[in-house]
Amino acid sequence: MSKISLTPPPQWSGVKRLPGLTGRIPRPRNRAVVLSSLGSLGDLYPVLSLARALEARGVEPRLALSPDDCERARDWGLLASPVGPSEADVCRALQMTREEIAAAVLRDPSRMMSHAMMPLLPGIARQVADLCSGAGCVTGTTFALGASLAAEMTGTAYVPLLLQPMMTFSADDPPVGPAFRLAIKKPRTRLGVGWNKGLLSAARWVLRQRHSAELTRLRADLGLGPQPGTPLFDHGATVPLRLGLWSPRFAPLAQDAPAGLQIAGFPPAPEGDLPRAVLDWIGAGPPPLIVTRGSIAHDLEPETFWQEAIAMARTLGLRAVLLHGKATVPEGPDLLPLRYAAHAPLFPLGAAVLHHGGIGTTAEALRAGRPQLVVPVGGDQPDNAARLERLGVARSLSAKRFSGARGAAALTELLERFDYNAVAALARTITEEDGAAFAARLLERIVIEG
Repeated sequence: MSKISLTPPPQWSGVKRLPGLTGRIPRPRNRAVVLSSLGSLGDLYPVLSLARALEARGVEPRLALSPDDCERARDWGLLASPVGPSEADVCRALQMTREEIAAAVLRDPSRMMSHAMMPLLPGIARQVADLCSGAGCVTGTTFALGASLAAEMTGTAYVPLLLQPMMTFSADDPPVGPAFRLAIKKPRTRLGVGWNKGLLSAARWVLRQRHSAELTRLRADLGLGPQPGTPLFDHGATVPLRLGLWSPRFAPLAQDAPAGLQIAGFPPAPEGDLPRAVLDWIGAGPPPLIVTRGSIAHDLEPETFWQEAIAMARTLGLRAVLLHGKATVPEGPDLLPLRYAAHAPLFPLGAAVLHHGGIGTTAEALRAGRPQLVVPVGGDQPDNAARLERLGVARSLSAKRFSGARGAAALTELLERFDYNAVAALARTITEEDGAAFAARLLERIVIEG
């Protein structure tokens, strides 16, 4: 795998508002927030939702996104500045397919950081810095490192956007996943908490060993000092606030949460309607099983996933809606294959939802109030799955253990004790939360107070 060397596209090229949408109104100096995201749609959509909420409060959102995500922002009626290469450029430079890149990120994001992200950081940081003029603060998701560097370069406040509870790295509520299998899940003593602190300190040490020296070299090119603290977690810019964009019902604030963290709630769901043909198919029979692997994991191992998901549905006597992306899936009268469908209107129509545990899909499944079977692929997904199990709304199986028979047995066990009334009440509470509006109010305060 070779490192990327690409020339980023020019600012604001080819990104226009859709016809009929109101143009941006000039605002007083500092009434602007720079927002940046890097990752899947689960990373992008909360940032777009936050941008809309800022606009509603009269604060200008300046989106710094990949060229592909700029197009998605346009669908939301938002302007965005393209920074860095397109997805196609990255695939060509790394000589990898989109699915191979996704698999590599989910297995070990550190390798992709070194080979794909680091070489591009100075150029991206300079592009984002151009957007900081007159802005009150900069925000960015975990892997949008160019945003925090730009904030530091321009002396602008930086607000990290934490999309997943596991990124709090709490010893009281430790992450769940292969890298944290030795953690004590519910430490009840000081010794247990101390053990978890040691494990998390070791994980931070690994990140520093892997990336601090390289980041220090890149920072020197930008006129900045050595990498402070742990990459991804610590920033050289002033951090007046950290925003957790998930519901406190899903993951309450831990006692040892990072300084300044406020949990805002899940941002509103992306808008979208279901085509009449989809509604007619669902309405022609009993509620189906809804199956999705999110926006990047459609074609990842195990290759038998879709066949086993169908076998699971048939074992339970259910039809199935398959949100399969670019993956090839079987056809049949009891199957409705769709490359994509808006989750918010679809999930409530299902008997249950089988998904991968991505944070965006997790939010929609919770709002739908449906039983869930989670088959995590990697990243934050095992942690999200564990939290759903604690809430009593899901069962989880590893991707290696998933089969139609095991999935049917796990979902049947869940249904035997599933409290529909309690889950419906939880769904209403989470739906009523507007994490984007709450976060926008906090950011506006920073912008106003400077």
